[in-house]
Amino acid sequence: MSPSPATVPTVARAWVPGHVTGLFRIHDDAPDPLYRGSLGAGFCVGIATTTTVSIAPTRRSVVTVEYNGHEIDAPVTRTVVMRLLEDCSVDARVRVTHRSDLPIGVGFGASGAGALGTALALGPLLDPDMGPERLAQYAHCSEVANRTGLGDVIAQTCGGFEVRTRPGAPGVGELQQIAPPENLCVVLAGARGVETREVLSDPSKRGLVNSTGDRTVARLLDSPSFEEFIACSRAFARETGLMTRRIASALDALDAAGHHMASMVMLGDSLFCFCDTANSGDVVRILSRYWPASSIVSTSVALQGGRLVAA
Repeated sequence: MSPSPATVPTVARAWVPGHVTGLFRIHDDAPDPLYRGSLGAGFCVGIATTTTVSIAPTRRSVVTVEYNGHEIDAPVTRTVVMRLLEDCSVDARVRVTHRSDLPIGVGFGASGAGALGTALALGPLLDPDMGPERLAQYAHCSEVANRTGLGDVIAQTCGGFEVRTRPGAPGVGELQQIAPPENLCVVLAGARGVETREVLSDPSKRGLVNSTGDRTVARLLDSPSFEEFIACSRAFARETGLMTRRIASALDALDAAGHHMASMVMLGDSLFCFCDTANSGDVVRILSRYWPASSIVSTSVALQGGRLVAA
């Protein structure tokens, strides 16, 4: 029996962690976007996006998206909404509200978090039988269509530390997880750098990324450990030429102070550094020479992926 209109929920909310990539290899030539993606490795972080979605019936679908109090265009979120509405044969007024600790465009997985949160929240409002894996595929395909990401969504679905071993959306791509050390703190410093769309569209950049990615991903798969992830991420950043002067200088300063578990965030003028909580203040102090305090955050590895939460 179908639920009565009075019992059908009209609001839902989802939480999705940010995600940082340390190295990757592009695989975006498949005709089906479910099979496009990337190999590589990264980790989810405790800073996150909480997405609230509300729907109301209307004769013509209308979508509004708000990010931290400001209405924005948000093409990735809009693509998720419109494709779900179309596939469910529903016209609705949809309002999506993202409350996020993730700055946009610095490599912390903001677009993936917004897309996945929107899919996880909106899907049950349209079709309660649609499972989270299928909904995550909408998020992945929307990222691929807008050229904003290839591997964030599958990682953000699972959480933790991952090596992506087969490209594609959740349910198609594959990954294996690496257990991070206990009581691990990660300090992030973020600024806008090279856009993902630029790398995906530039043949020379793609070629260098892919040849370097092939070597470093294979090396990491031979020895899938936390320490090897750091070493491969450093090698990838150097050999691709993506490492900026600011990141190179900051890494030298961290190394000199004994903080060696650090590398560049892909893609952004951004850096991550792992340490224990007792040393996080020293890492922040060093990074504050290179980034404003408002661009630096101490967080943790998020061991859980995106999920529905109480609205």
